[in-house]
Amino acid sequence: MRCALLTSQKTDNLGGDNMNGKYKTAIVLVLALTVTVTIALTRRGAAQQLFPTLYIDPPQVVFNSLVVGQRFDIDVKVLNVTDLKSYEFSLSFNPNMLSVVSESFLPEANLPTPNWMVDGYAGTFWANVTYDSLLNTVLPLTIATITFKISNYGISPLAFSNDKLGNSTGLLMSHQTVGGSVSVLNHDVAIVAVDASTNETYDGQLVNITTTAQNLGLASENFTVSVYANSNLIGTSQALNLMPNQTTLVEMPWNTSGFASMTPYVLSAQASSVPYETNLANNALANGNVNVKIMGDVNGDGTVGILDLEAWDAAYGSSQGMPNWNPQADLDGNGTVDKADGMLIIENYGNHL
Repeated sequence: MRCALLTSQKTDNLGGDNMNGKYKTAIVLVLALTVTVTIALTRRGAAQQLFPTLYIDPPQVVFNSLVVGQRFDIDVKVLNVTDLKSYEFSLSFNPNMLSVVSESFLPEANLPTPNWMVDGYAGTFWANVTYDSLLNTVLPLTIATITFKISNYGISPLAFSNDKLGNSTGLLMSHQTVGGSVSVLNHDVAIVAVDASTNETYDGQLVNITTTAQNLGLASENFTVSVYANSNLIGTSQALNLMPNQTTLVEMPWNTSGFASMTPYVLSAQASSVPYETNLANNALANGNVNVKIMGDVNGDGTVGILDLEAWDAAYGSSQGMPNWNPQADLDGNGTVDKADGMLIIENYGNHL
């Protein structure tokens, strides 16, 4: 029995050694694979970084207000080029908002007379340049500067086409291009609609008010919508990240308790101004009246009396769609003119404003 036990223990130890060996081999293989992948990715990243590139600098130009005639420069640059003898490109822009007023080509030291042309109607700038001596640069180098003038709001992509980079042997070199954009943003939010669920209700009942706000500008906006009954603030709501040309609905319940009056309440909404907004005329809109009556005043004369009972009696048993339906006789708002509505008139009989 003792011998058997010793043999079993030895066998177990041998199995553990074999397993440890397998784990060590697997770890070595994983580490080797990791190193290989890391080297490959590093080489790939370096190759991409050294790829010849024709690009716009700065890539994005943003103006938050319009100043007609304002000028700004866009640089056309190259990097990671070797043996660059010539280049050609067309750069498109939005002619409805931009025009080219001047241009320069660099570096001047080895530059012959360049060829260039501007089509202001189509919105293209074309250039063809051959250097006297070769350009070699890893770092960004400006080869052209274009001065634009602003005439209108808008967003203009700056996109390359028909671009060529040639070396001293006349061969074209593979390269990548990176365009840009110019934005002249108008900021304009507006209230375009204010609607109420009813134009006549009883003191203490809820009226649902729906306000429609719209972003008429070219940038996403955050603003506050405030809703009023006359000068009484009903509530506020935040409109967040509303994109250009989009609308948002603001639903707001109005508790009319204490608002009973013979004078109808004018509903209105106000959108807070956003930064750089100049057109504030459409930030507010008044639309629709709501008459808040005392409970039981079916005919809206300011007094609960016999005429209201007669109006209730005429509509008794009716619901929406029936010939004798009168929504004002449905005082409890359950969709039917019934005994409960008559009791509300009797309970408030003689009340007046």
